[in-house]
Amino acid sequence: MWAVLRRDTMTVWQQVEFKERLVHYREIFQGKRIPRYKLARLFYVPFDEYKDRDELMNIHEKNHPKFKKWVAEKQFLSLEEVEKEVESVYKDKDLANNNYLSLKLTVLKNMLSACEFCENKCKANRSEGDVGQCGVDGNAYVSSAFIHMGEESPIVPSGTIFFLGCTMDCQFCQNWDISHEFGLERIKGRGSSPTQLAQHYFTLVKQNARNINFVGGEPTPNLHVILESFLHSQVDVPMLWNSNMYLTEVSMKLISDLFDIWLPDMKYANKECATKYSKAPHYWEALQRNMRMIEERGTGEYIIRHLVMPNHTNCCSIPLLYWISENLKTPLINIMAQYHPDYKVLQTSGFPEISRRVSTTEMYEVKNHADKLGLYWKSVS
Repeated sequence: MWAVLRRDTMTVWQQVEFKERLVHYREIFQGKRIPRYKLARLFYVPFDEYKDRDELMNIHEKNHPKFKKWVAEKQFLSLEEVEKEVESVYKDKDLANNNYLSLKLTVLKNMLSACEFCENKCKANRSEGDVGQCGVDGNAYVSSAFIHMGEESPIVPSGTIFFLGCTMDCQFCQNWDISHEFGLERIKGRGSSPTQLAQHYFTLVKQNARNINFVGGEPTPNLHVILESFLHSQVDVPMLWNSNMYLTEVSMKLISDLFDIWLPDMKYANKECATKYSKAPHYWEALQRNMRMIEERGTGEYIIRHLVMPNHTNCCSIPLLYWISENLKTPLINIMAQYHPDYKVLQTSGFPEISRRVSTTEMYEVKNHADKLGLYWKSVS
């Protein structure tokens, strides 16, 4: 049914750029590779959960290159083969608690008591119920979970899970009802558990989801619950991180080698715009670092989303395209024209420069520069 609704979800793989740049992702949903989260929970890493965060991160970083090498060796085998081999080698070890995924989860739970999941570094004790700057406490609140047919063609049908809360405060937010104005007090204590999240994955895959797509709001505040759900999940599809990428370096290190494909949102190319319009003063430095980490530490497979904004071609869109061209190896870019005034832009008079839709001229200028730089966007956008 979905192939009839979106024929481009099949024809997209006839294009060389997608074949060459989304190899890992495609071969997972074809059943030719094992999802990384399943390999992470089979990779033996002994650790003491009572060590402090720095010590645990030292263990993690020592094992990161070993895990990458191990993934390269094991990903084309069947899961049964890998499990049998691991069990024979570590049969006398406590693999259930001493694995790479559990180590990551332990670090995140440690961080939760003085939260630094995102660059706000608000230090809220979310493990005790305090609410972070993201707007949520230590629970994961799912707004909806469904098959999304409106995403980029390579990832449709996408099993999207929308979370409440967000780590940025975009004044034009088009999802403000789940990002900021959702009324936590009304639903406090009724979050989704790790096993409930894993059940969502199972249900979505039964409905032919090509991936599990973590989005929002913003998925970053829910990292600890998402990773714990991976201990329970059995689905054989790629795990997709769909994010504003405003994660701290530690958070990014913990997930960079775990997710199979990424949908990073790249809005601004400077601190001033990010601060004024999204209250994210560390955005540009964090975005550059985290994008490089996707390529250096992870699969290197991603589709960038760039929302063109009115009066922002010279300060953000064009510089951003230049940065992508000069710094990233395998970008696919969705140049988006969906901007429209919303949320606080409509509620106040403080943002007249972005209180209209983006013009045809502005879109042409951005796309023309993408062409001049040789960036691949036409079949993505």
